[in-house]
Amino acid sequence: MKGFQINIADTLRSSVYFADDYDSFVLKNESLEIAVEGLILNKAPLLKANNTSDFPTLFEKFYKEKKINAIQKLEGEFRGYIWDKSEEKLYVFTNPTATQRVFYSKEKDRVFVDSHLVRLNQTLRETQIRTTPNITNLYQLLAFGNMLENETPVENVYKILDGHYLEIDLKTQVIVQKTYFDLENITYFQGSKEEAIENLNSIFSENIAFEYEKDNELNAKHFTLLSGGLDSRMGLLTAVELGYKPDEAFCFSQSGYLDETISRKIAADYHIPYRFQSLDGGIYLKYIDKLTDLSEGCGLFTGGIHVQYAFENLNPIDFKIVHSGSIGDGILGGFNTAPRRQKPGEFKIVVNKRFLPKVRSAFDEIRNLYESEELFYLRNVAYNRTVLGAQVIQQYAYQTSPFMSQKMLELAISLPEKWKINQKLYLEWLNQYLPNAANYTWEKTGMRPDAQWKSTFGPKVLKRIFKIWNSKITRQTERTSMYPYEFYYYNSRDIQDYYQSYFAGNLWRLENYPELKTDVEFLFSQKDFYQKSQAVNILAIFKLFFN
Repeated sequence: MKGFQINIADTLRSSVYFADDYDSFVLKNESLEIAVEGLILNKAPLLKANNTSDFPTLFEKFYKEKKINAIQKLEGEFRGYIWDKSEEKLYVFTNPTATQRVFYSKEKDRVFVDSHLVRLNQTLRETQIRTTPNITNLYQLLAFGNMLENETPVENVYKILDGHYLEIDLKTQVIVQKTYFDLENITYFQGSKEEAIENLNSIFSENIAFEYEKDNELNAKHFTLLSGGLDSRMGLLTAVELGYKPDEAFCFSQSGYLDETISRKIAADYHIPYRFQSLDGGIYLKYIDKLTDLSEGCGLFTGGIHVQYAFENLNPIDFKIVHSGSIGDGILGGFNTAPRRQKPGEFKIVVNKRFLPKVRSAFDEIRNLYESEELFYLRNVAYNRTVLGAQVIQQYAYQTSPFMSQKMLELAISLPEKWKINQKLYLEWLNQYLPNAANYTWEKTGMRPDAQWKSTFGPKVLKRIFKIWNSKITRQTERTSMYPYEFYYYNSRDIQDYYQSYFAGNLWRLENYPELKTDVEFLFSQKDFYQKSQAVNILAIFKLFFN
């Protein structure tokens, strides 16, 4: 495991396990210990602006000038800590999107911090501290597909929220979580829609340049994901327009599905080398323990198993960054269910209504903290669910997205909901600044994204007809999804037997939790694969953490 861990009792003990091929560093002197791990996209511009080549010393200078707010200067995939010995304080931080996770716990007179929940749980147990499951949070996993806010499956262990840091007083061991990147108080954009689209395109292009120049800095090839969606093609085609032609585009899906046919066509038209990984057969559905370990029990393992299979079959791994379009659709309309600001509901978050009553009180309490559904879904769907794929990819390289910079997030949140809903503004941006992106079918709609009406008509009518045609008429169920797990499960006796054996062999782990055990048995008895996998997921979490 990479990352770092810190144990605080009478003294502070830290250990770092950084790779040496990105921007990670440790700086130690009499007054400070600074450790930063990750990929700093704007490292070169910061060095140039300050006329230096020594980044650790530059960051120390930033800290002396701005204290912990120095981390506001960083863009990218990073996490770390600053031990200010003169103030007797420890600051621990994650990046603005919390894609670089950090966990913590306070047990009696000790504080534990770790970039890996599994390792933190192991440390607690080795310190003779008994760890127990947080049953409410496990029901959140069943109801929502992931845990909300800063929760984990382990009682009294929490995650640092996106754009936050911990301030730990080493004299008193008081822990306070504070914000350094805040979207809650963003005011509405004051200019015209045309100006907003111009700003959007400018920031997006700047972010693409940062990412691809980082490849050059690392002396690495340009490697990008490409699917049938809009986000990935916007990134690829903008890179081409800026003179950063990708060296390779990578797609993974069921063979013959729209993701393959669309992405293959785009790559061919722009003469970009193309690699495709078929997900046919679903043998990777057996990666239960592997993906539970990677998700650390905070999200359903099925959200990342196909990504694991795709990347473990890549050979060679000759890149340092995986360019993606992650969360673009979400921040530009996907997280809006009404053309106005409103509090969050259940529509975008609930995946299994059966368990909603068991978490209703906590859910309502969390929802009431938000005036904007968009911010709720950004944290609890994008950051707490969607990013599992990025965490899988990080075994091989850092994943980046031009939609996840601070400037992009601030702009997107400031735009009026009536502009963004149903991807209205997104499509205007695409057709105005990158009209060639509309030459290809949009997987979400089954139509080209060259008119606004298609963004609602396609999913509601055309894609439904397409799904019915393949599942009911031609019986080609495998063609209804990028990765049709249900089809794979019921067409493989080997996979069915594996799940049955896993369930039977691990159900005993819930003996002390009879209500949860009954619910897990019910889930596994259901016909659909999704509920069966939820049951197995709970057992895998107990196997990983508790017994």
